[in-house]
Amino acid sequence: TLRPGTRLFRAGEPAHSLFAVRQGMLKTVEVGTEGEERIVAVSTPGDMLGSEAFGTRIYTHDVIALQPVVCCELPLSLLSDQYSRVRELAAALINLLSRAAAPRAPLARGRERVAGFIVELARRLERRGLESRRFSLGMTRQEIANLLDTRIETVSRMIQKMRRAREIEIEGQQVTLLSLAPPG
Repeated sequence: TLRPGTRLFRAGEPAHSLFAVRQGMLKTVEVGTEGEERIVAVSTPGDMLGSEAFGTRIYTHDVIALQPVVCCELPLSLLSDQYSRVRELAAALINLLSRAAAPRAPLARGRERVAGFIVELARRLERRGLESRRFSLGMTRQEIANLLDTRIETVSRMIQKMRRAREIEIEGQQVTLLSLAPPG
């Protein structure tokens, strides 16, 4: 179990395990030369972290808990020993890793970016059998702006527009989808 703000692993550390997220949210960040963080991904239950370990044997990003997090650790040494003997494990790992590597569509502007982030988060939660109508964003407005490569003012303004249009209700980080919903 990780507390918010705790690092699961750091860029440059030797990769020793894969991690399956069971509960909570984590952010994957690149740390710049002057220590600034750029959020490149958000992980939710069902996501696999540390897949770069298969190629480089070094973690390439910092991964930090946004909420209390529970992960299953899969030591690479165990995977190497068991991979050829347990076909189901191999198939499950390949399935998880292929989903993690799927390319994401480029983001639009303003409202579409923020709405797209909220809808995509709801979709990911729903695919994993979790509550997808009322959930925690898990991130501050600043972190969402960082992830979406926009300004905090834009995120706050778009969230307020969606609230006024009765597409969402929001209290702190807790959001309830009203008319804003994943298509299909």
